[in-house]
Amino acid sequence: MTIISPTITQHTIVLCIEKRERGIATQALLTKAGFRVVMALSLYDALKCIAQEMPHLVISEVILSDGTAGTLYDRLQAHEMLKKTPIMAHVLKKTKEELTPLSTRKFAGFFLGPFEPRGFLAKVYEVIRAHAAVSPYFLDAESLGIKTDLTISIDAAVMGRAGEQMVSRSGTEVDSAASMVCVPASPDFGPAVLRMATNLRSGDEIFNMFPISRIIGAGRKWVLTLPEFNIGADASKGPEKVQKVVFYEPNEARYEGFRELLKGYSIDLVHAKTLPMATAMVKRDFESIGCVYLHELLNDASSIEWKGVFAKLPAGRKPPLIVGTTSLNSRSTAETRYLKRPFGMGVFVEMLQASFERADDIASVAGKNAATTTASVSVKYQAPAILIGLDETGGILQVRFPLLKGSRLNIAHAFLQTAWEGRVQVQVVASAPTEAKPDIWHARFEAIDAGMSKVKYWEKLAKHLATLPPVPAKPAA
Repeated sequence: MTIISPTITQHTIVLCIEKRERGIATQALLTKAGFRVVMALSLYDALKCIAQEMPHLVISEVILSDGTAGTLYDRLQAHEMLKKTPIMAHVLKKTKEELTPLSTRKFAGFFLGPFEPRGFLAKVYEVIRAHAAVSPYFLDAESLGIKTDLTISIDAAVMGRAGEQMVSRSGTEVDSAASMVCVPASPDFGPAVLRMATNLRSGDEIFNMFPISRIIGAGRKWVLTLPEFNIGADASKGPEKVQKVVFYEPNEARYEGFRELLKGYSIDLVHAKTLPMATAMVKRDFESIGCVYLHELLNDASSIEWKGVFAKLPAGRKPPLIVGTTSLNSRSTAETRYLKRPFGMGVFVEMLQASFERADDIASVAGKNAATTTASVSVKYQAPAILIGLDETGGILQVRFPLLKGSRLNIAHAFLQTAWEGRVQVQVVASAPTEAKPDIWHARFEAIDAGMSKVKYWEKLAKHLATLPPVPAKPAA
């Protein structure tokens, strides 16, 4: 079975206690540890919460106002969808009244005595690891016998060109590490492979930009014919505008090398030998700066000062930030773009050129409220993925690049589309690299509608899973 990154799952715990004041400290401890906690003050409330939430763990005091942890255990065991829910019993006092309901029942764990934060949390982690590392309801796709290969896609509309960048509008940010196949809806246009995405946000609109020099495939032909946006540029007024870039780089020789080469692209590097120097430049004259490049961003006093100054700049006018990094896990956003060091001049130039575009400017010519639409080619950005498994809210995918939290994806998978009654769109809630292979990512997605009972969703899915033929047992090694 695939080892799934633990960071993509936020576990929900239902905490069943007799008196609210006893649960406040427990709830605070678990919430701080990253769990989502729902408190129930009776057996009746607990059963209602569990049916709605399908928690990954139930922690219950033995004696409740209208029953016992034993009654709760029996009720869940009688429910086909909930019988896998692990229950950890909290025994406040080792009396006959508290111990009797626990006998003959297979609880997932016990905590004895008054609440003690360190020991209690250690026990919770132990039970979660043993019974719900991903989810107690999780089903491995391969063991179910359903096809694991699938295609994910993002709906988008290619709007035109801004300089050397192809501009599209979609509902999702595309990670810069992703390689996506752009498939137009019209058969008259060929597909193209897109790389090195940059994302811009203007209000509720997201624009994806891809360097045209990196686009390959038959679709490159129609990409090159896209109309170019006229964003505040007027050739009759003189030569191309020189863009100013604050360049924080301690190595002066490296700065000089970049400065000379970038002159040919109408890019003027302004040297900042230290991060405080870069901070002062941006604070003094941010509106004239096209972009800021930081060789690195350490967690020291100068970094804290930089972050404070940068955060206070007006959202619509702060210059984009490019940060050089050696980390494989740094994820670019519309505001901060990470560039893996060492990098070549071509990659740096393309990222700088994309960063000079402003979201509001792009929205003025390519947004839904633009006076005239330059172009609108309906496309899907596609990439292969592997279905790892399914659980009570959706499932887990394996991909070769990170899927950003909040991204809305279409999933092309025959069984799932039947089980979801024609639904194809899901939402990514978390993504993380695998420990064994940092270039392979796991992403958790949700297919359940907001407010929908997880039990009802799981019951529907279970009916479809029951129609699958038995998976032949693997021969013994």
